[in-house]
Amino acid sequence: MRRLLLGILLLGAAPAFGQIESHTVTISATRSLVLQPDQIVLQLTVSSNPSATLDQIVGALSGLGITDANLTGTYNSNPPTLTWNFSFTAPLANLTATIGSITKIEQTIAQNNSGLTLTFYIGGTQVSQQLQQAQTCPNSDLISDASAQAQKLASAAGLSLGPILRLSNASSPQPTLVAENATFAGVIGAYAFNEILLTPLPSPVTCSLSVQFQLLP
Repeated sequence: MRRLLLGILLLGAAPAFGQIESHTVTISATRSLVLQPDQIVLQLTVSSNPSATLDQIVGALSGLGITDANLTGTYNSNPPTLTWNFSFTAPLANLTATIGSITKIEQTIAQNNSGLTLTFYIGGTQVSQQLQQAQTCPNSDLISDASAQAQKLASAAGLSLGPILRLSNASSPQPTLVAENATFAGVIGAYAFNEILLTPLPSPVTCSLSVQFQLLP
């Protein structure tokens, strides 16, 4: 989805304002890009006896690539059980395979009589840093938008559109996320999911470019 906004500033000959270039037109073209989430956020909870160590818990989850850095907190609200919370991300396209890996580890833990229990849920979606960094403002499209509008203005004034004199105010995409919600329901493998909250949805990324043209007689 794209939104196009054009801001127009006509500059004519004005001796009282020597800093303003005469016989030019400046067009500010803006487009909005929408980044779709490409990662799923998963939350894991492991229950153990109080004597368990972080290394033991991480080792039990090693098949998922979990490390100490994924630990989000521990608590002991129901002695003698210690609860470990982890969070990690996976490609949205690999959701089925990822859940399959989690359920396999869940079964292995139970079969080994390790005293551990594993539960998990889908916490939401997000735009990965890789996708954010890969986005570039479509400056060629912005210049095309600005040129088309400048041509209309020049023709309406009985002038010809000359060369581009200056480009400025180009912005790099800085995706931000807004607190809008969506839900996901379905069946993945043997697991049925009902109304799982997926948050947040991406907000548009705004790219803008000001293009100054020479106006010719």
